[in-house]
Amino acid sequence: MSSTRSTWLHGGAGAFSGRAAGRPNRLTLAASATLATLALTTLAPDASAQGKATTKTDSSKTEHTSTGATTTAGASADGTSNAVVLRPHEDGTSTTDQNASTVEPPKEDWDPTDVQEIPGKTYLFVGLRYRGNVIPKFMLNMFVDEGKTIYSNSIGAEIDIRKDGFSLIPSLVYTEYGTGDILFKEKGTKDIPGNYSLVNSSMKAVYVGADLLWSTKISKTLDFEYGAGFGLGVVFGDLVTNWVQQDPNGELRGSNGNRYSACPSVGAPNTGCNKADHQNASVDKVGGYKEPSWFDGGSRPVVFPWISFPQVGLRFKPVKQFEGRLGLGFALTGFWFGLSGNYGLEQKPKP
Repeated sequence: MSSTRSTWLHGGAGAFSGRAAGRPNRLTLAASATLATLALTTLAPDASAQGKATTKTDSSKTEHTSTGATTTAGASADGTSNAVVLRPHEDGTSTTDQNASTVEPPKEDWDPTDVQEIPGKTYLFVGLRYRGNVIPKFMLNMFVDEGKTIYSNSIGAEIDIRKDGFSLIPSLVYTEYGTGDILFKEKGTKDIPGNYSLVNSSMKAVYVGADLLWSTKISKTLDFEYGAGFGLGVVFGDLVTNWVQQDPNGELRGSNGNRYSACPSVGAPNTGCNKADHQNASVDKVGGYKEPSWFDGGSRPVVFPWISFPQVGLRFKPVKQFEGRLGLGFALTGFWFGLSGNYGLEQKPKP
């Protein structure tokens, strides 16, 4: 290469010396132009290629600009990108511009208040519920006389499995069926002590069940729900059935104005404390008599179904990770109203 380049230069010198001597010709000028072009091509870097070249590494990015400047971008400790610009000069030196520009990292698309549910996607919620069960006196009077309205409480845990506006809500619920002393009279019978009884329940139940709820959107955060509930409960506790006798100082008062008290033991006929005073009586229900279970031939239930239809309510979801419900329904145990609060398991996407 050096010998060839020397030949070009000597040839060029001869051509230029001929021109200086006043003997220029076309061949000499053409040769001089060709030699100059070849020399520039051999000795100088390609400026256009230098302006477009880009070098990438795992930790930084280097970009050659059209002016010959080189930009190197690297990530700082706080997650932003710092740019370093190298600017070459004619004398071969270069200067550095630190932090010529700062690039913000892209923001993740996560809005806790965006409660829209994507079709086909399953959403999970876990939480607690409360329900109050009411058996109105008028419902009891369909089967017995006297009595009073009975109220019971239920509390439990639930899981809401929701997809396409439908919720399947399995639950585990504890219900307290405790009452005080209630005076009952056999339906449609004569007004004599032998037809009255005192009932006191300390029964409880644990239900495993599920609600099936469909929903119609009212607003962005509010849905109207409708459906049904089914379950089965195991009942335990005591059911006391005790005969009564007239007692002017008795704690129980009938609608006829008479007062009654529980029979502490078997009494004389016509007092209400004797089997002869009660139809088809086989045992003496005195002294706080506790009913045997169904398995033992008594009237205390061991298992009890939960069937609620219809049930309606409102579902409120103000943010992705919370939903609340207010509901009403009718079940075998009477009317109920309830509320629940559940935590959503939808998580923020990982970057």
